Amino acid sequence: MMRMSGADAFMLLMETPCAYMHTFKVAILDPSTDPDGWSFDKFHQDISDRLHLIPHFRWKYAPVPLGLNHPMWLDDPTFNLDYHLRRVACPEPGDHRALCEFMSSVYAYQLDRSRPLWISWVVEGLQGGKVAVVTLVHHAYVDGVGAAWGLQQLFHTEPGVQPDRVPPWQPRPWPSPGKRLWWGLRDLPAMMFTCLPKAVTGVWKKRALDKRNEAQGIPRHPSAAMMKPTPINRNLSPGRTFVCNSIPLDRFKTASKGLGVTINDVFLACCAGTVRRLLQRMDFDADQYPLVSSTPFAGARPEGMQGIGNFATVDYCWLATNVDDPLARLRASHTAAMQMKEHMKASVEAGSDISSIMQVLPPWLVKGLRWYIKRQQGRFSFFGNVLTSNVPGPKEPIYLNRYRLDSWFSTGQVFDGTCLNITMWSYCGKANLCFLADKSIVADGWVLYDDFVEELEKLEALVPEKIEESETVSLAD
Repeated sequence: MMRMSGADAFMLLMETPCAYMHTFKVAILDPSTDPDGWSFDKFHQDISDRLHLIPHFRWKYAPVPLGLNHPMWLDDPTFNLDYHLRRVACPEPGDHRALCEFMSSVYAYQLDRSRPLWISWVVEGLQGGKVAVVTLVHHAYVDGVGAAWGLQQLFHTEPGVQPDRVPPWQPRPWPSPGKRLWWGLRDLPAMMFTCLPKAVTGVWKKRALDKRNEAQGIPRHPSAAMMKPTPINRNLSPGRTFVCNSIPLDRFKTASKGLGVTINDVFLACCAGTVRRLLQRMDFDADQYPLVSSTPFAGARPEGMQGIGNFATVDYCWLATNVDDPLARLRASHTAAMQMKEHMKASVEAGSDISSIMQVLPPWLVKGLRWYIKRQQGRFSFFGNVLTSNVPGPKEPIYLNRYRLDSWFSTGQVFDGTCLNITMWSYCGKANLCFLADKSIVADGWVLYDDFVEELEKLEALVPEKIEESETVSLAD
C-alpha cells in the first residue's frame, strides 16, 4: 500500500470527461539493431520481464471511504498485461503524419480507474520498419523527472542487457473498505501535523517575499491570476490534436551560442512567436499584452521515490507574444526566463512552492477549485495561458533489449483554461518537439510546428556567419 501525496491526488481530482490527466510517452524503436528483427511476442516478454522495475504499472487507484484522506495505490489482484499492451497497425501510408493522427485520437481516451492507469499501443507498419510504442500513463503516478528515471530502468546504453531474475509477482490482498477507512484516519494526523505548518509558513514567507520585492521596486512576478483572456483559453472539448517531430539540437545550440542566450531562451522565443501567429490567425490583437506561461520544475525527491510520485512544482514567466521583432522577442524571453529561475529559487527556499500547498488541500476543496475554473470559461487556469516545458534527455543512444530507441517524445496535459502545451525533450542530438492542443482550437497541429521552425530560422538568420570561439552577440546591444 502507498498513500498518494496531495499532488498525486490533485491529478486525479482535476480529471473530467474532457480533461484527461494522463501524459503521453512515445518511444520510436528501430528493430534493425536486433539480428532477429521485430517480434511483438518478444517485446511483450521484454516488458513482462521488466515490470518489477516500474512497480506502479501494477497498481490501481483505491479511494478512502468518505474522502477522509488522500487515495492509495494498491496492487491490482487481477492485473493483465494483455489489456495494457495493445497491438495495432499504423494507418496508411504509415508515415509520421499518419502516426500523429493515430496518436491524436488515442490521447482522447479516458483511462479506466478500475485498472492500473496506463495503456500502451504498439504501432507497427511504420515506414522504415520502425515501431512506435505510444503510452498513456496517468500523471497521478509520477512527474516528468520520475518518468525519465523509469525510462532509464527499462532502457540501457548497451544493447542486449537483460534484467535480473526476480520471483514471480504475488499481489498483496485487496483491503476492505473498513480497513481503508481506518488507514486513512490513522495516517491523517501525521500528514496534517507534518504538512500544514509547512504550507502555512510557506504562504506567509511568499507574501513577505512579494512585499519586499514591491518595496524594492521589483515588478510583480507573473502568476496564473494575471493571465489575460485570449481565444486559445477556454474550457476543453473532448478532442485533441497532437503532433511531434525532431529538429537537430545543433540548430538550437548554434542560435543560442551565436546570440548569447541559452537553448531554453531560444525555445521560449520560438514558442512566443508560434503562439503569436496562432492568435493573429484567430483575428486577435496579439500586440495587446504578453501571455502567462507556466513551466514545471523538478523538486527534491525523497530517498526510494525516484520513479514514483509527483514532486515537481510550477512557476510562471511572461511569454512575449506581444513582441513582433524576433530579436527583441528573444531579449524579452531571456529576461523572463532569468526572472523565473530567480523567483523559483526564492520560492523553494521559502517553502512556498505549489507542491507543499497541494499536500494539505482536502478533496472537496480541489473539486471546488475544478468547478470554479470550469465556470470561468477559460478566464483562469492554474497553468496560465500556455504550458511550456524543455527537458534535457539522454545524450547517447539507449536500447530496450536489442531495439534501439530512435526517438523519444513526451508531453503532459492540457487543462480547462490552458488548451495548448508545447514540450521539447532532447535525445541523442535531437530536439523532439511536441504540440498538444484542444482540437476545437487547433485542428491542424502541423501549422504550429511549421510556425515554430520558421521562428527558429529567423533567429538562425540573425547569427553572424563567422563567430570566433569566444564571440557571441550580446542581447544588451
